[in-house]
Amino acid sequence: MGTLEKLPNLRRLGLHLESFLGQEMICHSMGFPQLKHLWLEDLGDLKQWKVDEGAIPKLSSLRIEYCEKLEMIPDGLRYVTTLKEVSLAGMPEEFNNRVRIVNGKQGQDYHKISHVPSINIRSEWSS
Repeated sequence: MGTLEKLPNLRRLGLHLESFLGQEMICHSMGFPQLKHLWLEDLGDLKQWKVDEGAIPKLSSLRIEYCEKLEMIPDGLRYVTTLKEVSLAGMPEEFNNRVRIVNGKQGQDYHKISHVPSINIRSEWSS
């Protein structure tokens, strides 16, 4: 991610299958200065994703699909005030429950994306 996050005009990024092979992904402060759309799909080894304050400052849409080992939404997303849509598909139910409100009770990660106007959670992605 170190090289990609330094690209000054990158606006869309999709990471699929073997395009990212690590267990931890970090978006550093000032990284991805123009990125608006990020799609993470079927990253089989990804367990942790960290977003530093000041990273991806223009992100408006985030899709996470079939990243079964990802443990939680990164805490740093709470600083991304431009985020308008988060879509989750094919994620483990435990992951989904962390960002949902169930019976009036917020999941333990809900506060990280509570500022996002549109949060879509699906067990399977449908076009």
